[in-house]
Amino acid sequence: MSRSIAFVIEHAYVDALACFREPIRYFAARGDRVDVYLRLTASHPVPFFADPHVRLIPLDVTPAGAARLVRRLVAHTPRYAIIFTVPQWSLHWSVTAGRLTGTPVAYISDELIETDDASTASARKWKARERQAHRRCAFSIALSPERADCLRRLNRLPDSHPVYVVPNAAAGPAERLRSHYYADRLGLAVDRPIVLHAGGLGWAPAEALAQAASVWSDDGPAIVFQGRLPAQMVGRSSAGAVHYSPTTLPAALLDYAVSSADIGLALYDDRKTNDRLMGTASGKLCLYMKNALPVITTRQDCFAWVETEGCGVRVATMEEIPAAVQAIRARYAEYVAAVRRVYAERLDFARTYAPVAEAVDRLASGGA
Repeated sequence: MSRSIAFVIEHAYVDALACFREPIRYFAARGDRVDVYLRLTASHPVPFFADPHVRLIPLDVTPAGAARLVRRLVAHTPRYAIIFTVPQWSLHWSVTAGRLTGTPVAYISDELIETDDASTASARKWKARERQAHRRCAFSIALSPERADCLRRLNRLPDSHPVYVVPNAAAGPAERLRSHYYADRLGLAVDRPIVLHAGGLGWAPAEALAQAASVWSDDGPAIVFQGRLPAQMVGRSSAGAVHYSPTTLPAALLDYAVSSADIGLALYDDRKTNDRLMGTASGKLCLYMKNALPVITTRQDCFAWVETEGCGVRVATMEEIPAAVQAIRARYAEYVAAVRRVYAERLDFARTYAPVAEAVDRLASGGA
């Protein structure tokens, strides 16, 4: 029997992140009717789900928009079996509606928000609201084991609150498509190795790499930046080993583009807890590995498994990247084999989501 399920997500890129896209696809493929409440902006491609069971409903993150959201969640017929949501605005109003209808709410922890990050009265108010609403949720989804432990501490969750670990990864085995996308798009030699950063350019290490590699030789591996937002690419021009891909790609084309690279870059700051505990929450890292690319990450403890499992190399500075590229290329087939193995064992959404699906079924049938 089909059910109605809501996702309330105050972001605009829901199909670009596996932690949102994959569960939406999963429930729609089972025949459930899935309503996705989200922000639509001129800066992002409109999310696309090739399934008639998925409906997109625009969100307006304002007081009036909150009232409309609650009314719609409460009035929906049949009652939603469950509401999936994210911190903080979406969580607060989803729980408000859920309490009125008795609908269970599930918390997707896409971002860890520390108390120390709440530097204003408004931020502190929203953090307090997040904690209160979170404790009323039926269960939570964390994107790595370390983040699960941190989330329980940050929001003071009782031991009885279930937290399921589901990495930010797509369903299915790691496989690479036949593609020369970046070589064709950027005029690179087909046999030239490509080291790819796919995602926002707001990370300090990514900007540091762009500056450092702009004076590297252009006869070695190409450092390609695939930006998420058009505005981030304005005024940037290729120099040295650096090449900018000017087209903002819809999520449906990311696998094809990423498959044309050889190595993926997952470079993060370590100033915030959210970034220090990135690990398998990294959409970039999991995207590369889904396409069977070895990876280079920053030298954070959360990425130690990348080296111990043989999936890639960690670096402390951007100047270490050329040596890391050389080390991976010297044993490339071994690194690719390790990536495929680890993706199947630890990341594949088709395996990791099973406990969440079981929890949803229990709740929908009236169980605890």
